[in-house]
Amino acid sequence: MADSRLSRRSLFAAAAGLTLSGEALGGVARAQPDRAWPDGTCGAVSLTYDDGLNSQLDNAVPELKRLGLKATFFLTEQNAHWRLPDWEALARDGNEVANHTMTHPCALSGYSVGRFEQAEIDPMEGYLDSHFGADRARTFAYPCGYLGIGKGARHARYARYRRVLERDGVVAARTTAGGPNRPQEAVADPLHLHAFEPTYEGDGVAPAIRYLHETVAQGGWAILVFHDVLPQWRTDGDASVATHNRILAHVAALDVWCAPMGQVFDYVQEHWGRPARAGGAAASGR
Repeated sequence: MADSRLSRRSLFAAAAGLTLSGEALGGVARAQPDRAWPDGTCGAVSLTYDDGLNSQLDNAVPELKRLGLKATFFLTEQNAHWRLPDWEALARDGNEVANHTMTHPCALSGYSVGRFEQAEIDPMEGYLDSHFGADRARTFAYPCGYLGIGKGARHARYARYRRVLERDGVVAARTTAGGPNRPQEAVADPLHLHAFEPTYEGDGVAPAIRYLHETVAQGGWAILVFHDVLPQWRTDGDASVATHNRILAHVAALDVWCAPMGQVFDYVQEHWGRPARAGGAAASGR
């Protein structure tokens, strides 16, 4: 993804359109029988929430609990510390908490690798280890979806970011754009997992439903991204409580496996690629 904010919906529409054209010709890609999702489901879904916002605890978590769904919450220390006991309780209840940096920097052209690592990544990993255990899933969400550190060519900036994450033991990292993840591609490039912000440009349910149905058609892995979950949609990235709850209800009704991002990635590694990482699902008791 480029370092400028592109339309989330246009990026997804382009990817979805390619697959839908294949479906129209009768070529729907599905998981191989010997590499099936748990319980024979048709795909996987991970619900992810960015920034460690109070509205997620107040408005999203009750609906997740009601439907029996577990999610991944990418925290920043600057937000999470205000209600740390609530986040700790959430993790004890089977949800995943993971790294979204200390202060959520977006444009990183002025950062060196050392400064970014020492100011944003290392201390956040330490914070999460201290409060949520060192055996937690080592996953990451790129703030603002930006993937590069410093200046220079794109591939060089991206490589710097990857080196930082790899040094801190991050095994899977999520962006904010792209179509459903095909398991083989997720294994091949785990630090560039696609994700979709269904309410980034408006408070509608239809974009999420299209994305989820595309996931089922492919036998793939959907990663949904939410930020503030508020009584009313106000601006880019928000979701109203009503829309958020309708999306979750649709997930619950689909023939999919819904699980936190780290848990799904462990499964993908085991069944489509390398052996699962040490300290993964078995160690965490998931």
